[in-house]
Amino acid sequence: MNELDHASERLEDLIVDMVKLMTKYQNDSEKIVGNLQKELDKSLGQQRKMMVAMVKEDLMQKAASQVQSYAEDMEEARNQMIRQVAEFNTYLHSVKSENQKIFRQTVLGAAITLAALTIGGIALVFFYTNIISQKKLEADMLTRINNADIVQCGNNLCAKTGKAGANGYRIIQNRQ
Repeated sequence: MNELDHASERLEDLIVDMVKLMTKYQNDSEKIVGNLQKELDKSLGQQRKMMVAMVKEDLMQKAASQVQSYAEDMEEARNQMIRQVAEFNTYLHSVKSENQKIFRQTVLGAAITLAALTIGGIALVFFYTNIISQKKLEADMLTRINNADIVQCGNNLCAKTGKAGANGYRIIQNRQ
């Protein structure tokens, strides 16, 4: 059994060596995969940078073209506005002189109207003074009614009379 024990030990040594080899193979494979992953990430990063640079350059070229076109349009619009302002200033000058003429006529008309209104006002003062003296008595009566203690009681009016009733108020009868 000596040979059998020896073969068994060799087999065990062989299995241990095989496990060590597999472990080393696994570690080496993980390192290789890790290195490949790093290289791929680095390559993808560089490709992204290149693509961003290309897109940025393309956008800048297009933007420059559009800005140039916009600047030309704005220059044309500015020139057109200058022409329109010159035309407007000419029109404004003629309108201003016409407005001055209308203003003078309006002031004259207003002065005549004011004089007529002043004379009419004086006549109305004398006319209404007579009517006011006639209506003074009626106004005194309305003031007394206005100063009376009158409140709303449902759909009716109530006046405080000092005699019996709800809280001293009596319903005012409507005219018939």
